[in-house]
Amino acid sequence: MDHRPPPPSLLLAVLFLFFSAVTPLPSQLVSLLSLKSSLKDPLNTFHQWEVSGNVTESVWCSWSGVTCDPETHQITSLDISNRNVSGVIPASIKYLTGLRHLNISLNQFTGPFPTAIFDLPFLQTLDVNHNIFSSSFPPGVSKLKYLTFFNAYSNSFVGPLPTEFVRLRFLEHLNLGGSYFDGEIPNSYGGFQRLKFLYLAGNVLGGQIPPDLGRLASLEHLEIGYNAFSGGLPMQFASLFNLSFLDVSNANLSGEFPIGVTNLTKLETLFIFKNNFQGEIPAAIGNLQSVEILDLSDNNFSGSIPEEISFLKNLKDLRLMNNNLTGSIPEGVGELPKLEYLFLWNNSLTGILPQKLGLNSRLQRLDVSSNNLSGPIPANLCLGNNLTKLLLFSNKFSGHIPASLANCTSLYRFRIQNNRLNGSIPNGFGSLPNISFMEMNRNNFTGPFPADLSNAPNLEYLNVSENSFNDVLPESIWNSPSLQIFSASFSQLKGKIPKFGACKNFYKIEIEGNELSGGIPWDIDHCEKLISLNLRQNSISSIIPWEISSLPSITEVDLSHNLLTGTIPSTFGNCRTLEAFNVSYNQLTGPVPSSGIAFSTLHPSSFTGNEGLCGRVISKPCRTETESEPDVKRNQSKKYTGAFMWITAAAFGVGLIILLAGIRFFRSNYQRRFVAEESEARPWKLTAFQRLNFTADEVVESLSMTGKIIGTGSTGTVYKTEMPGGEIIAVKKLRGKHKETIRRRKGVLAEVEVLGNVRHRNIVRLLGCCCNKECTMLLYEYMPNGSLDDLLHGKNKCDNLVGDWVTRYKIALGVAQGICYLHHDCDPVVVHRDLKPSNILLDGEMEARVADFGVAKLFQCDESMSVIAGSYGYIAPEYAYTLQVDEKSDIYSYGVLLMELISGKRSVDSEFGEGNSIVDWVRSKVKSKEGTKEVLDDNAGGSCSSVREEMLLVLKVAMLCTSRNPADRPSMRDVVSMLEEAKPKRKSPDGGGRVVINGGGKRPAQKSNV
Repeated sequence: MDHRPPPPSLLLAVLFLFFSAVTPLPSQLVSLLSLKSSLKDPLNTFHQWEVSGNVTESVWCSWSGVTCDPETHQITSLDISNRNVSGVIPASIKYLTGLRHLNISLNQFTGPFPTAIFDLPFLQTLDVNHNIFSSSFPPGVSKLKYLTFFNAYSNSFVGPLPTEFVRLRFLEHLNLGGSYFDGEIPNSYGGFQRLKFLYLAGNVLGGQIPPDLGRLASLEHLEIGYNAFSGGLPMQFASLFNLSFLDVSNANLSGEFPIGVTNLTKLETLFIFKNNFQGEIPAAIGNLQSVEILDLSDNNFSGSIPEEISFLKNLKDLRLMNNNLTGSIPEGVGELPKLEYLFLWNNSLTGILPQKLGLNSRLQRLDVSSNNLSGPIPANLCLGNNLTKLLLFSNKFSGHIPASLANCTSLYRFRIQNNRLNGSIPNGFGSLPNISFMEMNRNNFTGPFPADLSNAPNLEYLNVSENSFNDVLPESIWNSPSLQIFSASFSQLKGKIPKFGACKNFYKIEIEGNELSGGIPWDIDHCEKLISLNLRQNSISSIIPWEISSLPSITEVDLSHNLLTGTIPSTFGNCRTLEAFNVSYNQLTGPVPSSGIAFSTLHPSSFTGNEGLCGRVISKPCRTETESEPDVKRNQSKKYTGAFMWITAAAFGVGLIILLAGIRFFRSNYQRRFVAEESEARPWKLTAFQRLNFTADEVVESLSMTGKIIGTGSTGTVYKTEMPGGEIIAVKKLRGKHKETIRRRKGVLAEVEVLGNVRHRNIVRLLGCCCNKECTMLLYEYMPNGSLDDLLHGKNKCDNLVGDWVTRYKIALGVAQGICYLHHDCDPVVVHRDLKPSNILLDGEMEARVADFGVAKLFQCDESMSVIAGSYGYIAPEYAYTLQVDEKSDIYSYGVLLMELISGKRSVDSEFGEGNSIVDWVRSKVKSKEGTKEVLDDNAGGSCSSVREEMLLVLKVAMLCTSRNPADRPSMRDVVSMLEEAKPKRKSPDGGGRVVINGGGKRPAQKSNV
């Protein structure tokens, strides 16, 4: 007989069976440990899930995320949400047989949905929102017969909506939004027995909304917007009597107002904004007696606002902006007792604003700008002291500003410009603790000038231009503690400019076109942050204070059309930040400073109208007085007696120069090349376009210490460097020096002039410019995610930051919006001339920023460029014979960029054949239907049918942009419109512009005036 002991593995198995016979708990332990081992946990959030020593019956019940039945110790709830974990859910999870609630949301789970979860027989709630589960939704969910709650919001599921859910007779909450589900909403979805919450928004759903949804008698919350349906809302929705929340926004719906909705008397929230509804808003809207939020904005509604809206006594938020509404605002709207938000801007409304508005409600925001409203501003808008934003600009309001608004302590934004208001601005605004922005220009206000505004503790922006104050500037105006921008141009101001005193926060001062007299106060150097000073077209006399030139950030000075006398202080020649200086039409005399970049590049017109000025800048030599005979004799003797001293000094100087040259040559072998080149070219001129906490010398020094090359190109080298204060910036050192730099100076200054004033979220902001006679450096905000070229083709391609189509589309739209701004919102038009992926940078939020205007210039329609405009592969074909560029040239380059985003290929590749570009290759493929598939990058989702359709829509835009005939190319404004219509229907992780918590509906984040 063999008496050998059994193997250890057999002993463990026997022991496991023994303990399993006593209690089922160890299998739960095994399941949890298996789950932990299958996950990647970068934050070590499962550190508590450890077993040491003897295993007690309830050890796992104390682990984080685990809830047990206190009597049986069975795990009833498992919550591992929001731990940033990834990996797979193991099949052993099915051993948690007592599980009622499972939450794995807000993690990084990928791949197909884990079907082992379907083997949890008693599961009631399942939350997997905000993960990256993909593929079609698997069969088997109907086994969860007790399921009441399922949330899969924001994943990457594809294919049709799963119909098995309809078989779950206890299901009350179903959220399948924010994925790539396509096709139509199944008719069977009208068969849910107890469903209260249905969320399908942000997918790729199409077709018509099924009328069968009207059979969901228990439904309380329905969100199906952000899809691409056709037609309108079915009349059967009138049967959803329990519905309290309906959102069909941005769903491509059309037709008349969905009249069936007016039958839903329990409805509290109705969102139908951003559709194509037209016609009039029906009077039956007054049936929605429970409605609190009503948003019909961004449609094509016409006619008047129905009087019946006044019957909605529970209404808190009414948004009808961006329609074609006419007529007057019903007087009853002003009597709505709970109204907090009223947005009616950008319509064609007439008549007066209801005079009882604010009298009985807690009004917080009112925006009726850009209409044709007239009459007085209601007196009680801030009666409850809740009003924060009041926007009435671009109307025809008349009368006085109500005195009550000057006591509105909640107000922080006040915009009433471009109206017909008159009288004086009431006292009291200066005592408002929150007011930060006041725009009252282009009215008919008269004096006195509101002196108390200088006391407003948080006022940052004040514009009272184009009024008729007929008053003096108050002595205290420059003492405002927070004011940064002050504009009071063309306002009939007279008297002297008050002493500047404590104007330490002012960035911009504009008081042109008035009747100011006297001199410019000498204490202007107290305005240490001042960037722009405009005093033109007044009657200012005396001399120009040299203190202006000492301001550390001064960039623009306009003193033209005054009565200034004396000379231009020579210190302006040493002002390294000055970019624009205009003193034309004064009574100045003497030489114009010839040193400094600003004066060497200024146009002579900046000095026109001053007969006594002279100098190289205006091509008028300065004459020296003829010496008298006695003076000549005296000076002659002095010359002879000093000759020896001069010869000695010259010899010493030559020797010193040779010595210093030797030292310099020696040091150049040990110092970095960059610093050696730059240090010999000092002094530097720094032109700042916002407040900078560093100097030009600090930029050069930082480049020597921390500078790292992050890019090179035909126009220069880009460095990443850290300033002494810790700020990281990008420095572009332009190529060339000496005569070559001087020859390019106009092009460089064109970039500086354009970018310095550009403010757009899709344009890289230029912080400043450092230059001297031999070198020019442009200082940009640093973009941490590099260039599109690196992410799409180069060294960062493996990071896969632009791997999916949604991200690529977002980049394409951002670039289009940036170029659209340059083409349509800049005057004169700005043409980029070198649009390509390496000139598209990505910020920390992966927002596209158009960069590198090294070859950009202010466009003149009859001007021909003398240098090659653009890069090979992106140059429009007509350039070969016209040598001219315009907006259409940029659009061609943009079309090439689109093709790169769609295909993942470079603009020029050997794959395309000799002499062919990506444009030729794409056109050859498009000719055959099957060839089109080869154009779409599989890595971006080109193999998925729904994504493929979206990519093809953008490909059509690219084809239009690259038309050989420039006249056939769309404008960039049209490109933006076409791209917006081709928007991927899946929402971004934040819910596509919403505030979403676990897929629940909250107030959508919408555009608004500011």
